[in-house]
Formats: sequence, structure tokens, C-alpha cells
Amino acid sequence: MIEWRGLTDEQVQAVQAIGWGDDLTAHALKVRCQTGEAGIAITRTGQQVTLTYGSQVDLMRGAALLAGKIKQAGDFTIEQRPQFKVMAAMLDVARNGVPTVDMVKTMIRRLASMGYNELWLYLEDLFEIPEEPYFGRQRGRYSQADLHDIALYGDRFGVTVVPAVQTLAHMHNALKWDAHHAVRDTDDTLLVGAPATKAFLANLLRAASAPFTTNKIHVGMDEAYQLGRGKYLDDNGFTDQQTLILDQLKLVVELTQELGLKAYMWSDLWFTFASPKHEMYDPNVHFDADFKASLPPVGQVYWDYYHEDEATYRDRFAQHFELSDDVVFAGGIWTWSALAPNQSKMLATVRAGLNAAKASGVTQVVATMWFDDGAEVPISSAWYGLQAFAAYQYHTDVQPQTIDTEYDLTQGESPAFYKLLDQFDNFTQAVNVDADNVSKIVLYEDLLLQRYRENLQGIGLEAQYEHLIKALSQCQVRADNRLTVTFYRQLAQTVLLKQRALQAVAKLGTATANDQQATAALAAIETCQSALRQLLGLFRQVWHQQRRGNGFEIIDVRLGGQIARCETVCWRIKTWQAGQDDLAELYEPLLPMDKRSNGLVGHGLYKEIVSACDISF
Repeated sequence: MIEWRGLTDEQVQAVQAIGWGDDLTAHALKVRCQTGEAGIAITRTGQQVTLTYGSQVDLMRGAALLAGKIKQAGDFTIEQRPQFKVMAAMLDVARNGVPTVDMVKTMIRRLASMGYNELWLYLEDLFEIPEEPYFGRQRGRYSQADLHDIALYGDRFGVTVVPAVQTLAHMHNALKWDAHHAVRDTDDTLLVGAPATKAFLANLLRAASAPFTTNKIHVGMDEAYQLGRGKYLDDNGFTDQQTLILDQLKLVVELTQELGLKAYMWSDLWFTFASPKHEMYDPNVHFDADFKASLPPVGQVYWDYYHEDEATYRDRFAQHFELSDDVVFAGGIWTWSALAPNQSKMLATVRAGLNAAKASGVTQVVATMWFDDGAEVPISSAWYGLQAFAAYQYHTDVQPQTIDTEYDLTQGESPAFYKLLDQFDNFTQAVNVDADNVSKIVLYEDLLLQRYRENLQGIGLEAQYEHLIKALSQCQVRADNRLTVTFYRQLAQTVLLKQRALQAVAKLGTATANDQQATAALAAIETCQSALRQLLGLFRQVWHQQRRGNGFEIIDVRLGGQIARCETVCWRIKTWQAGQDDLAELYEPLLPMDKRSNGLVGHGLYKEIVSACDISF
């Protein structure tokens, strides 16, 4: 067994929790741990190991590296120094899927093994405010005790858990309740200047910060495009949006300072409101020293998940330092608005953004994990993206092999499975720059309406998916990730069978359609329906392995709707065979889908894919 020396009992428990291999007990090593400068230095000579670390999270990463390296024969030396003061991950818990407390703890351990020293929880309304019983109601919100438990657990591993809330827009889930009518400007935005809003925010900020052990808080304030355009306009007339956001920010900072908190905000609206084109991060927008001095003390978080060139990020950083000396960069690992992560886009944007951050003197960086449009991407699919982002913390020159090697070492499994996930949506043979989400389009495409039929004709889905299914069948991962692999293999099979069903039904819209083609279409639909049932069962398992039950009713509606639609279309085809239905939908003019169609196929949200009619739940 490994004998840890120089650590407290709590530290020993933490490093043992980080060491992923159960067979480490077979290694009789004496590990002498000692504090030193920031970073990690590990030397193994025979059965003696010295691990020098600068912080608690350096110790955790050192333990993970050691767990990987000791399975390789021979002595070794590792020395790594952090490039950033803060390496954070942001976990979105507010988009339909709320991770269980145990899942957040799993994430904390994985993050610590990679070297992250902060976890930002993007909460929106997913936390308890004692004075506001409707806030987060029936959405799986965390209690104060839940969040305190998570915060204390993070501290054990050197991962500070930071609350990230909203204090201006992105408030639609709270504002849909009549209980919050007095603070509603528009459906998404708070009513600036109202006494009720000040009281509401005081309660919100107190409840959001109380469970945590840090004085750091992110107060949101992004994308408030409706600001001042609803009740505020009715009551007060037109007011410039830049004036309104500044008024709101001063109030929020005043409230945070009363609580002893250090606030950070998203920076995008300063640029949007100052731009004559109303353009986010307009390169022609600049801020003078007087404007910078007029802002209350708040860190500015520049979020950008889209550019593959360093020059754009460097230019934006220069603009941001005109706003504040405290600038944070938030990149993205592309877990959103699809069924699988966009790994190629993630790797390209992370490389450009983080190299530019280093060159620009930015010392705090955040890997955002958004789960827009229903949280359909399992949290466990994000491990490789998080490792890719973290590689820039301890290496000046990051190559693809750097990421793969470190993932293998620190996570105890090959990265092959996670890299394969890119093939669900990427048909470019390069980088999926336009974020096509082909798998989602095919899964939710209507069998009769087929709005993306022309768009899909330009790609070789069948061949790519047959190869993908075979490759997924050969993947080996840790035991706790096997369900994720099984889910994705079934997803690939289901998408392939759905595409075949779409093609079979489309043939019935020709003048030469016959009973033989109808029989083939019925068989294809029934095979697809069976696959959908299997997918729903696996989706249910992986969701409840990682997330609370709230929100899965949406997945039931989506996949259950596809299963029911198969039954309806089969009934329609049979009535067509009997001469009682003309399947009129199939004779609509064939037009390309013109919404979000800038890529090879396009990308869309569920509501945009499934029907041309409005969806109201």
C-alpha cells in the first residue's frame, strides 16, 4: 500500500479519494509530501517518492499524476507550475437538469485531479431563498444545507465553490410566478429601480452567499436585451439601457458589499449597449478612463466560446482592460444545445482563447459547461473537455498529445471514447465551426414533415454512423463511465435507424410509390420505434445516475413524443395503403431549412426542429 507522510488525516483521505485505481494497494510506496512553491514537483526513486506542492489542489493533482505514473515501470520526475491564479469550471445546473449533490462531489474530485481550484455553480433560481418560496419551485433547487455541504466538500480538495446567480436578466424561470410580479419588467428581466426589486435582490444575494465559504460571487447581468422595454417603459418612459444597467449594478454591488462579498459580472452588455450596431463585443467600442472610473468595483468576465483565432481574443482582452483591471476569461467546452459535446470546436476555441489569455496577462480563467435546451448531454461526457482546458494551467505549450496523455494519467482511462463523441455531429473532416447538431436534428426530425431533408442530403450520415457504432463498441472506460458509453452507443444506433426511417417514408411522396415501399417504410419505422424505447430507458438511467428527477419529464415528453409519432405515422401509412389518406405532408415543396443553417446541415433547438407549429407546454 501507499504510505503518505507529511499530511493530515483529512489530506490523506482526500488524496486517497483522488487516486482512482483500486489496485494502487499493490504498490508499496512511501510518499513524502511537503509544501513548496506553487505547482507540483514529484520524484520517484525506487519505492521512495517525494511530492512537493504549493496548494491543496496542487496536492490533489499531484496525487492523480502519481496514481497514473506509478503504473508505469521505472523512476520519474515531474515538475509543473501553474500558469493562472484561478483555474475554474462553471457547472450550469439551471437548464432543466440539476446534478445531484453526489454528482457535484464527483465533479469536485475530478476537477481537483485535473488542477482546478474553483467550481462556479451557475444557479439562476436553483437555490433556496427562505423569503421566496416560489423561487426555483419544482425545479429541483438546492437547499441551503445542500450548498453548504458541497462548499465544505470542495474545500477538502482545494476546490473553492463559488455561487453564480442572476441579478438582472435570465430570470424567466423565477418571473413566470405571479409571486414575483412586483419585480418583473419583462418575462426575462427584473424591474430596475423598484423598491420591491431591491428587497428581492437583498434576499437573493444573502441566500446565494450564505452557504458558501468564499466571499466571491458572480452576479450575472448578461444578455438583458429587454432591459427597460416592459413595465419600466410603461411606468417611466424610455431610458437608455446603459444607464439602467449601471443603476442596477450600483445597487447590486452595494448589496454585495454589505454582505462582505467580492462581485464579478458578465461583461457583454457594456459592449452591446455602447455599440451603434447593438453588437456584442463590437471591436469598434472603446471605453475611456472616466467611464472605467464610473463603474463600481466589480470584476468583468469576458465570455467567448466561438473564435478559433488568437488575434480576436487578444483584441477583446485589450478592450476589457479599458473596463476593469480585474478581467476574467470564460471559454466553453461545448456541452450545450446538442446531444454530444462538440469536441473539435472546443479544442480549437480553448486553444486560441487560453493562449491569448496568457499573452494578455489574464490570471483567471473559467471553463463553462452550459446545458442549454434541456440538459440532454450527460455531465459525464464533459471530462475530456475539462481536461483539455486544464492542460493550459500546467503547460506552456499544449499539443493534442499533451491532453491525451494527461487525461490517461489523471483520470485512469483512455480518452478515445470522449474524442469519438465529436463524430455525432461533425461531418466537416475538420472543425465543426458552425456547431451543426446533426444527431439532434435527425432524432427529432418529424417523419412526415422532414424540414431538414434537403439539408441532410449533403452528408454521409450512414457511413459515418456505422463506423461510429463499431468504434463505440470497442471503447474501454472506468466502471463509473460505462453507462455513458452504453447510452451513446444506443444513441448512435437510434439516430442511424431514424435516418433510415426518414428516407423510407420520404419515398412514399413520389408518384411511383407502391405497397412494397410502404411495407419497407413500416418496417423501418417499427425498428426505429424499438430503438427509441431502448434509448429512453438508457437516457433515464444515465440521467438519474447524475441528476435529480426534476427535468426528466421534458425528456419523457420529447422521446415519448417520438415513440408516439412512430405509431401515428404507421397508422397514416396503413390508411394510405387503403386509399383513405394522401400523406399530403410529403408533397410539400422541398426547401432547405433556413433557420440556423450556416453550417453543412444546421443546428436548432428542440422546439425549432420538431415542428413548424408553436409548442406550448
